[in-house]
Amino acid sequence: MSFRADLCYTLLPNRKHLFEEFISLILISMIKTLLSAVLLLTINSGFAQNFGGNPTSVRWKKIEGKNVRVIFPAGLDSQANRVLQVNKLLDTTTLSTIGNKMSKWNIVLQNKTTVSNAYVRLAPRMSEYYLMPEQDNFSNGSLRWDDNLAIHENRHMQQFSNFNKGLTKVFSAILGQEGQLLANGITIPDYFFEGDAVYQETLVSQQGRGRLPSFYNGIKSLWLQEENYSWMKLRSGSLKDYTPGHYEVGYLLTAYGYEKYGEGFWRKVTDDAVRFKGLFYAFPNAIKRHSGVSYKKFREDALAYFKVKLLPATMPEKQENFITPVVKDNVISYTFPAVVGKDSLLVTKSSYKEINSFYFIINGKEEKLRVKDYVLDDYFSYRNGKVVYSAYRSDRVRTNVDFSDIRILDIHTNEQRNLTTKTKYFSPEINEAGTKVIAVNVNEDGSNSLHVLDAGNGAVLQVVPNENNYFYTQTKFINDNEVISAIRNPEGQMALAKTTLQTGQIEILTSFSYDVVGYPFIQNDTIYYSRMHSDAAIPADRIFGFDLLSKKNFQLTDNVNGTYQPVLTTDGKLISSSFTADGYRLREENVASLLWKQVVETKQENSKLFKNNSLAQTLSNPALDERSGAATKYKKTTNLFNFHSGRPSYNASEYSYTLYGDNVLSTLRSELSYTYNRNERSSAIGYQATFAGVLPFVGAGVEYTYNRNIDTAVGRGINFNSAKANVSAYVPLRFVGGRTFKNLVFGGGYNIEQIPYLGIGKNVLQNDAFKYVNAFISFANQSRQARQNINPRWAQTVSVNYRKGFNYFESGKFLGRTSLFFPGLFRNHSLELNGAFQKRDSVPDFFSNNFPYARGYEALNTRQMYKLGANYHFPLLYPDLGVGNIFFLRRIRANAFFDYNVSRARFRGVLTDIINRSVGGELFFDGQIWNSLPGGIGIRYSRLLDTDLQNPRAKGVWAIVLPLNLIPN
Repeated sequence: MSFRADLCYTLLPNRKHLFEEFISLILISMIKTLLSAVLLLTINSGFAQNFGGNPTSVRWKKIEGKNVRVIFPAGLDSQANRVLQVNKLLDTTTLSTIGNKMSKWNIVLQNKTTVSNAYVRLAPRMSEYYLMPEQDNFSNGSLRWDDNLAIHENRHMQQFSNFNKGLTKVFSAILGQEGQLLANGITIPDYFFEGDAVYQETLVSQQGRGRLPSFYNGIKSLWLQEENYSWMKLRSGSLKDYTPGHYEVGYLLTAYGYEKYGEGFWRKVTDDAVRFKGLFYAFPNAIKRHSGVSYKKFREDALAYFKVKLLPATMPEKQENFITPVVKDNVISYTFPAVVGKDSLLVTKSSYKEINSFYFIINGKEEKLRVKDYVLDDYFSYRNGKVVYSAYRSDRVRTNVDFSDIRILDIHTNEQRNLTTKTKYFSPEINEAGTKVIAVNVNEDGSNSLHVLDAGNGAVLQVVPNENNYFYTQTKFINDNEVISAIRNPEGQMALAKTTLQTGQIEILTSFSYDVVGYPFIQNDTIYYSRMHSDAAIPADRIFGFDLLSKKNFQLTDNVNGTYQPVLTTDGKLISSSFTADGYRLREENVASLLWKQVVETKQENSKLFKNNSLAQTLSNPALDERSGAATKYKKTTNLFNFHSGRPSYNASEYSYTLYGDNVLSTLRSELSYTYNRNERSSAIGYQATFAGVLPFVGAGVEYTYNRNIDTAVGRGINFNSAKANVSAYVPLRFVGGRTFKNLVFGGGYNIEQIPYLGIGKNVLQNDAFKYVNAFISFANQSRQARQNINPRWAQTVSVNYRKGFNYFESGKFLGRTSLFFPGLFRNHSLELNGAFQKRDSVPDFFSNNFPYARGYEALNTRQMYKLGANYHFPLLYPDLGVGNIFFLRRIRANAFFDYNVSRARFRGVLTDIINRSVGGELFFDGQIWNSLPGGIGIRYSRLLDTDLQNPRAKGVWAIVLPLNLIPN
């Protein structure tokens, strides 16, 4: 989410040591940003460990190895065994290329989510695999999914196990596992972490992303269109131009280092880097030290090395007949074209300015049908006015549980309905009559089959037998009893297959191979489909055709970069979606002018880029998962507190150090803290814990402070001890799906704090307890955001908090806040209206002040206050400029604001409304630190329209603003 709070430092002339304090603020903020950014390395950075994400009913088991403990739900013994064996095999063969140490890791297998992902993290040390295989075969390849995850994530385990040495150990000693993350984030670029893991995929398997032509589409598109971006832009990305991700860029540099300088090269480079040899430029200096060339020359050589391998020596003449446009400062993708009529197509369109939506293209003109529901895969099928696709739906409470349900959309009425609820269906296809839908159903044990559903009510009409344990992906009807599918066998090889629905009989049409196939389209007796063309001089994903009558296979296109999702128009034109530096563009070709070059399939070579590795043969053996130890019960209370990291904190009067703990199943979070107050010379010890194994989530905490001191104003202080305790409960709900994301959290707590009481005329301090309860509810609803959107185009947030004190002072405090977001005048503009209301008793306020006061004023805290505000956010420039590999500026944006604040207080004995109004502007510089870590800074000017009671001379106030994300990924 992009709702922001402001960490604001006001620049006033009467502040002492302004420069030093400001620099300290910036450094502290940068360290916090850096720390939060490197807490997690994932296949998809949008995913992290979910607190309380697993249902209470799950029975967990474990299998122990020397370096790995696999924790899994009962019933996944075979997959757990295989994960253990693959990790064991890799640790004995590839570890030496990055170091010689291997720590013990916990791997948790998740089988109730439709997300295909995984990650490795420290703090706490663990890995988590989301076991749902992908339907998009061109994304990560066709190898069995758990193998893909194990090979990639194992390399991250090896990296972290060997990246804690030298000065990094000092970070670890102070901050624990988060300290290592911080040091590694400073010294090792994210592109190396991921590029090295992709290299391991490619080295030890029969495939790996380094052998997939689709993996190179991005960099090839830049070369083909002669886009010569700077290194910093290539690394940091852009909001207006396409750039490859850090996986792709990292792989090019990492693979080149291994191939050019030997398998020990990166071990030496990373060893120097994590020891901080060269301080903040340790990594570039280490490359220069061990390669003999500068970091710049190394990068240039690596890209040149792959450019020769990936592009033909003589470029073909440009004959791309694109039918979709290029727009300046935007990247637009048109995918999954479907023929609606003679001159009309239906497509999914998405861009840096707009989320994925259904569009008609009629005689070259575009017409929007509707925004798509939230999907994990843009695949859809169309026939006779009906669109079917699978949409994501979250569980309301448990974040490791979600669903993939089928939607049916009528393009004539624009009405959509849910065909299924709480299912796991993928790649649906509707028959010609519109009466049946066939889809891939994936079970929690990893098995899958084709289900034939009633298109009217979603009832399962037939489960097609799958005795060979093939994994089905995109499937198309030939007729009501026969379908064509792109299938994967257990070894990870792919083929086109024809399945007879009534009997489950399968006819393999193309030979099984490690060439990825997908997106079949059937016209008359020919199957048009996309295929990885690995045995070509320049490998690429191209369009092929298979004749069902002659059983002959033909290559139809000879494109240099990837082309996918072929369909035929009624007048004999082939439409496909081609990857370019401007996004996926639709191109048109006459069927009669295609190559129609017959393909005689021969035994494949493993790789044209790298030597084959004998490990691939071992890993491709499906019996590997049968070599196992005994599985035993995993107790949910295992290492429950698991303190892994510590964070020091400092402000003007207090020093503190907090230990953080999380158990592997993420059901208990703990904080153990020590605080020293240098003004009072007092010390406090506290413990806070939250348990998410049940609903509602419950929390409890205690804090004991000793040797506190109160100044009695008569020349002598009083020492005393105090204590605090609290219990709380809350319910977090989420409703992710459809066209919006919703979150609802509500709960409350009971708090007691021992405090001193100085009675009038008494000389002896008496102890009493201040007790209060608090209750809160917050709700957020937002539409999805495109890449360039500053805020969601539509969003609403509401939060209410009430605190009531009793037994000491009968004090209460109510605070309500809301923000409403609307589209602005142009696509990336955003209008934000906000309001807040606070009411409290007239007694002294014992509660913290969280009221969002009018900007520019010194905040008051009176018995009743309300505020109305308006903000208009808009982009100014997309500079794409960098400085010395330290900071990259991607966008400059502005915000014009108006705040109206009313504070009711008793002034000179009269109840008075104090009005504080301000207008002004904010200028934000959005960028990245060290090419990969998000960072930015803003400047605010507030013009005060009324007198500031606490600073009467102030009229114009400047401030530094550091945006903070309220909802972490």
